[in-house]
Amino acid sequence: MAKDLYDVGELPPVGEVPSRMHAMLGRPDRFGEPVDAIRDEVIEVPELGPRDVLVATMAAGVNFNNVWAALGSPVNVIAARQKANYDPSDFHIGGSDASGIVYAVGRDVKNVKVGDHVVVHCGTWDRDCPAVKAGDDPMFDPSFKIWGYETNWGSFAQFSKVQAHQCMPKAKHLTWEEAAAPTLVGATAYRMLMGWPPHTVRKNDVVLIWGASGGLGCMAIQITKAQGAIPIGVVGDDRAPDDVDAGGGELRPDERGVGVDHLPDEDLVPDGEDDGFHCVSR
Repeated sequence: MAKDLYDVGELPPVGEVPSRMHAMLGRPDRFGEPVDAIRDEVIEVPELGPRDVLVATMAAGVNFNNVWAALGSPVNVIAARQKANYDPSDFHIGGSDASGIVYAVGRDVKNVKVGDHVVVHCGTWDRDCPAVKAGDDPMFDPSFKIWGYETNWGSFAQFSKVQAHQCMPKAKHLTWEEAAAPTLVGATAYRMLMGWPPHTVRKNDVVLIWGASGGLGCMAIQITKAQGAIPIGVVGDDRAPDDVDAGGGELRPDERGVGVDHLPDEDLVPDGEDDGFHCVSR
């Protein structure tokens, strides 16, 4: 029989779900810098709906939306969910990337089972909405939300509550950490570069990548190279070039000494570049 609560780093027997868990919570009364705003608390393990899955989190990816949620800016995600009658919780558990082990499934879940090793993608939506039933892109449906930012119960907890379709098989050759890291930024970068045919990256294209040392930028470099194109990375900080070089991109310093998010629009794709990729966080 599972204990009521397990220490951080301790796993119950597979399939045995405790009643409580450790989670890194944000609350409105401490919005601010993440180091102060996000704290370990013990809360109840969430109940599952018929199409939900409970995943024991083995590794979680960090994204900039975790900073926004901790700050309560530009959106107070807790208040936004309450106002929309989407989730009445007075706290936020962030984390939009995860790898882990399935510990429980809702009654209608068919694609995963207890014990499966999975990677979790960040898109959630209403499976019964007309757009999704018609086979349209779920991101264009009003029900679409980013898990662990616009929704609660993200990966910064011992157990993550996700929709069944979010669970994908974990590649056996990857560590838990490697599997958890790239999904949100990888999917976003791929969509930007490859998701709008015929306006996609092709062999020998020169692709200018603004903000090349962050998560999106690093993935954009690798996707660009995989397509046989030439990535040119722009960074605004002398700490970042090594990240660009490691990803295989050519570095173009920001010679004007200004943040690339302040450059005029006409400079975003200068002469000689085929495509521009803008992925600056702030």
